Amino acid sequence: MKGASAQSALPVATLTGHIRDLLESNFRGLWVTGELREVKPHHTGHVYMALRDGEARLDAVVWKGTAATMRWRPAEGTLVAAYGRLSLYAPHGAYRFIIERLEPVGAGALDAALQALKAKLAAEGLFAVERKRPLPKLPRAVGVVTSATGAARRDIEAVVHRRSPQIPIILYPATVQGDTAPADVARGIARLGGTPGVDVIIVGRGGGSGDDLAAFDTEIVARAIAACPVPVISAVGHETDTSIADLVADLRAPTPSAAAESAVPVRDDLLRLVDDLAERTEAALRRGLDRHAERLKALTRRLERGVSFDARRRVLDRLSTRLHDAARGAVGSRRQRLVAAEHALATQHPHARLKRAREALSRARSRLEALGPQPAATARSQLAVLAARLQALSPLASLDRGYSLTRRADGGVVRAATDVELGDTLTTQLRSGWVSSTVTARGESAPPTEPESTP
Repeated sequence: MKGASAQSALPVATLTGHIRDLLESNFRGLWVTGELREVKPHHTGHVYMALRDGEARLDAVVWKGTAATMRWRPAEGTLVAAYGRLSLYAPHGAYRFIIERLEPVGAGALDAALQALKAKLAAEGLFAVERKRPLPKLPRAVGVVTSATGAARRDIEAVVHRRSPQIPIILYPATVQGDTAPADVARGIARLGGTPGVDVIIVGRGGGSGDDLAAFDTEIVARAIAACPVPVISAVGHETDTSIADLVADLRAPTPSAAAESAVPVRDDLLRLVDDLAERTEAALRRGLDRHAERLKALTRRLERGVSFDARRRVLDRLSTRLHDAARGAVGSRRQRLVAAEHALATQHPHARLKRAREALSRARSRLEALGPQPAATARSQLAVLAARLQALSPLASLDRGYSLTRRADGGVVRAATDVELGDTLTTQLRSGWVSSTVTARGESAPPTEPESTP
């Protein structure tokens, strides 16, 4: 109040109580028209919603007792006339409309636009059953377009890892709610559709209100799904929700978990099927061989009862050999295909992929360490020491210092005077060149400085 002092200030609870009294006493028995948005049934039985008129918004609620007596259940986007009263929720200081009766007026702007878009896409054949493609039996990878932090992502990953842990998941973290969501979801579908190895895409999100799921009722998302080169599974909201994305997709799943179950098989079931097919193929080949063997025996007995069957017996032998070779070839071919299939499954096992990744890391670490500067410097130092030792031990180094190397005619090295006899021919290797000599004398001590005279 104007001129009032701080001592006369009203507590918040008192003020909100006055406002509530004013609202509830002056705004009773009202009819209000608006478009239904954000209809959210609560587990208590109450139904919360909003009435929209352009940019204007009025929060509303239908209490449990009233909701139980309503014969008509409103849908998102419906234009309605609501009868009730205004009330103030004191703890939040927010007012809302308590609905006591609810009647349809006609299609709201949102519902009319949605129905027009559905009619347009249906006329173009985007909902046609014949354009829907079958899902791959064993995809190389599964693409997922959904929120990175939503429950839909966790549900999809849990189901895929449980059923087929060898199949990778490639996530495009899209915004699935708000004004930017339609373009982001469409971008994710296009990007994963062009990713090599991605054979099927799951697009969707968990449950929510009509506004929460609005991104999947847009033309840009519908056309992105229709243009995708690989099959698309739509998993939007709960089982009772049906979006335009569900109608265009190759398969509509009631939940994200159900979409994951449709996208990948159970690996153990595939392995059992491979084993069963191998056994059945081998048994069929054995039965075929046995039948042909019996036929051959019967033909042999018939031929042996005739005359001059040598030529026919040779033909029969050739045919028998060809038949056995063909049968063995068929068995070998089938076994090779089974081995290849088992190997393909084994190479996709997480343990095998982890082992290959570790081996690649080890090789990279070895190459990195080999390229380091310290090992190269150490190797050069060791090489220099070894070269010096080799030089010191080399006979050529001794020759450079004035020494020589003397060999006998048989190639043996002369180390002592006793290694030669008088008259032996010796070859002496010098630093540069060699000389030949004949032994005329020998002795155990150092030779005289002057040559001895011959008597």
